[in-house]
Amino acid sequence: MIEKIKHRPLRRFGTLLPLGAMLTGAALAAEPLPEQPPKEDEVTLPQVKVKAAREAARYKADTATTGSKFEAPIKDIPQSIGVVKKELIESQKAFSLRDALKNVSGLTIAAGEGGRTGDSITLRGFSANSDTYLDGAKENGQYARDTFFLERAEVLKGASSVLFGRGATGGAINQIAKKPLRETLASGQFTYGSFDFKRATVDLGTAINDQMAVRLNALYQDAGSFRQENYTNRRGVAPSFKWDFSPDTNVTLHLLHQEEEGVFDYGLPMYHGKPANVAIDTFYGWEDDRLMNTDVNVATAIFSHRFTDEISFKHTVRYGDYERHYRTLLLGAVTDRGLASTVARTQALRLNTQQSLFNQTDFIVKQPVFGLNNTLVFGMEFGDEDYSFLSKDSTGARAVSVFDPVLTPTVGAGRANNFTGTLATNRLTTSQTYAGYLMDQIELTPEWKLLGGARYDVFEAKQEDRLSNAGNFARTDRQWNPRAGLVWQPVKWQSYYFSYGTSFNPSAEAYSLSTTTSNIGPEQNQNLEVGAKLDLFDGRLSATGALFRLEKTNARTTDPNDPTRNILAGEQRTDGFELGLAGEILPDWDLSATYAYLDAEVTESNTTATGGVSGRVKSLQGKVPVNVPEHSGVVWTSYHITKEWEVGGGVFYASKRYTDNVNEVTLPGYARLDAVIAYHQPHYDVQVNVFNLTDKEYYESGQTRSALPGVPISAQASINIKY
Repeated sequence: MIEKIKHRPLRRFGTLLPLGAMLTGAALAAEPLPEQPPKEDEVTLPQVKVKAAREAARYKADTATTGSKFEAPIKDIPQSIGVVKKELIESQKAFSLRDALKNVSGLTIAAGEGGRTGDSITLRGFSANSDTYLDGAKENGQYARDTFFLERAEVLKGASSVLFGRGATGGAINQIAKKPLRETLASGQFTYGSFDFKRATVDLGTAINDQMAVRLNALYQDAGSFRQENYTNRRGVAPSFKWDFSPDTNVTLHLLHQEEEGVFDYGLPMYHGKPANVAIDTFYGWEDDRLMNTDVNVATAIFSHRFTDEISFKHTVRYGDYERHYRTLLLGAVTDRGLASTVARTQALRLNTQQSLFNQTDFIVKQPVFGLNNTLVFGMEFGDEDYSFLSKDSTGARAVSVFDPVLTPTVGAGRANNFTGTLATNRLTTSQTYAGYLMDQIELTPEWKLLGGARYDVFEAKQEDRLSNAGNFARTDRQWNPRAGLVWQPVKWQSYYFSYGTSFNPSAEAYSLSTTTSNIGPEQNQNLEVGAKLDLFDGRLSATGALFRLEKTNARTTDPNDPTRNILAGEQRTDGFELGLAGEILPDWDLSATYAYLDAEVTESNTTATGGVSGRVKSLQGKVPVNVPEHSGVVWTSYHITKEWEVGGGVFYASKRYTDNVNEVTLPGYARLDAVIAYHQPHYDVQVNVFNLTDKEYYESGQTRSALPGVPISAQASINIKY
């Protein structure tokens, strides 16, 4: 039998427990600050609590932290930013980050494409797999992220290495965690739905005294699937603690633990360049293929201090420990014999472990310079990462019928059950990041703001091949990246901008080096963008638009004089525009709508690949990158018929996408229609969501050999109890 990895959260958090115990003990022991009696000439009025019947513009965000390293008005940031608030997440029941991010224009996301074992993200036509952050610090482990502890998700679009260092070509995804509040809150939600879906979450928080507050978010989910032999069991807990030492100094601690068991499913085989015409629940694995164990532990400490009203300081420490162990069947080539066609299968056993430590130090100075309002941000970052990858493949899995596969209990000899014996891969990659950065925004006049900045990165990487010394490589990259922007605000509700940003992709960005990549420098990227941000209807509705060109000017491509080497001579470009609306159209009528047009193309390349349908060798030049729809968009709206009753729904749309590099294999375009109805009371909410109302058959993601179907018509009912 396969050896499952046992859950060991306490051992991994062992080094953090003394710190947590010390701070928790201090919190419990601390006395609240004594109340000062009123002076003789002061009149003490009774406390009055005012609470709005319903928050206005629930889907609209006015500020974000992702574009400037501090909370700033979105209209002052010369770059496109998408914000998915918890109210929209709750309305759609977007329980995973990948579902929440479907509301962001120009972003596509799929589970585990290209051999990656977590969410696979494409942003403006470029991979963003390594560009996930939590509260501004890198959090890029490979796993399926949940939204149970999130306040919102922010997406900064366009090349942004000044803010985030390596990567960030198409942009960056920043998760914003729920924080301790001064008010007492208690809520619990239970959801039951189709395919035996069960989910429970709690959100508890209170102020311990005048200086300290705590919050706890927890999750349990047990779900079946419309796909045969599939299930997911997920647990999570996210406690947080905030201590205000003084009005100017505080520390926030946040822990995230998430574990998951389930089936790693690649879906249906491709047949004649499109998904095979079979029932979407058809399974091509084994009956006992029930291994996908994920264990995630992330600890964050944020120390903030305000020296004066103009000068502040923030230091963030982030430790992450990620482990994912899975066994699955990779679908291979199809032997075309009509109805007797078969698909080859390869069994894959994988173990990914990753540890990371990041330190960020930011200083923010808001002081006039030569009589002009000025905001200066400067700081440094240090990162240390270890990534281990083991793989073992077995060809003992026999081919099965494409149109009538038979579930196989066992496959006999040759099955890879554990990591004993001969491994295909066993490597350890270590990397260190050292960086310093500076950004400055000057208010030239009340209407004009100028932004400039630069960052210098040193990225060192070393790979140790534990099977062969031939796989040992090391390299160091040093890189400057500038950023510039101009904002024009002729009136308070209008903001127009131009921005220029750059980014770089070192060879070891994805924790892998090889003979062809270890001797070449980083790829270079630049983003040119003009846009507008408008606040309409007295600020209740925001309208945004952006026109951009994102270009990789020296992509890795095959050396025409030596096919065993790569050179930096390729080019890839995305021209596009995007539109967005978010907020309140009329009283009680909320809207979130996004659209993106992407004209993505590999404009220069010496690299060739074999077509998955024709079998011919083709150049990548002129081809569209994988998983990039030309048109995509989401419209979601909700309306309060009365104070208690709410109805809503939306459409998720994407045009066709290519899943192979030479554009012979495609996923068809689709439009999925969802709906929601909810009943609200002060201490409870009842909500019913229906997904894919028209029972449209569609495919969320795919690759050269396989495609993963989207969910058929289904429903979920939730009750949320709150105090």
